[in-house]
Amino acid sequence: MVTDRWGFDEWAGSYDKDIYDTGRPDQFTFKDYDRVLNRIVEYCDPANNRYSHLLDIGIGTGNLAARFLPTGITVTGIDPSVKMMEICQRKFPDITVMPGHFLDIPLPPQSIDLIVSSYAFHHLTSGEKEEAVHEMKRILRSGGRVVIADLMFKNPVERNRIEEAYRQAGRPEIPEEYADEFPGYADHLEKAFIKAGFTFKSERLTDAVWIICAVP
Repeated sequence: MVTDRWGFDEWAGSYDKDIYDTGRPDQFTFKDYDRVLNRIVEYCDPANNRYSHLLDIGIGTGNLAARFLPTGITVTGIDPSVKMMEICQRKFPDITVMPGHFLDIPLPPQSIDLIVSSYAFHHLTSGEKEEAVHEMKRILRSGGRVVIADLMFKNPVERNRIEEAYRQAGRPEIPEEYADEFPGYADHLEKAFIKAGFTFKSERLTDAVWIICAVP
């Protein structure tokens, strides 16, 4: 059953405005938002790959998925938030949306060439992230890839260093903003993807956001 556990139905109406509000504590995560989404597209390299069907997991209001529409690829998005999907559909009628999430992708095996996601993976626990790797592999065709950008740190040491720097700078509300969520660790995800049969590369984009790219 797909449920809106994180309250995105309530946030949906102001989401597109809030992600650019530099006064919000969560702007730590959304810093350079457009550059991060554009970097996902660059990692996917749609111009040089024969992708026919893309899936955006946690599509939200469609800001990432819409960047692929000019390529002619079929774009599908899943999300647990009905309100987010309604807004996405109004903004981008050419995108197909349906309820779903990382652990419950309502698509058949080997039906997707390209999986993307932004600012959603950190809602999964460490164990759930490993489950999600296998669920994504299930629907991915040969030659496809997974590209995710999200709230993430290289490892716990880096997380502690960055969080302490914000506390020392008088900004304790920044690490407190995601204290009840589950930022990933690039080092841990590399092991999980490689164990599942992927190649893996990653890059830090901001203090808060890493991008990972995995190919079966």
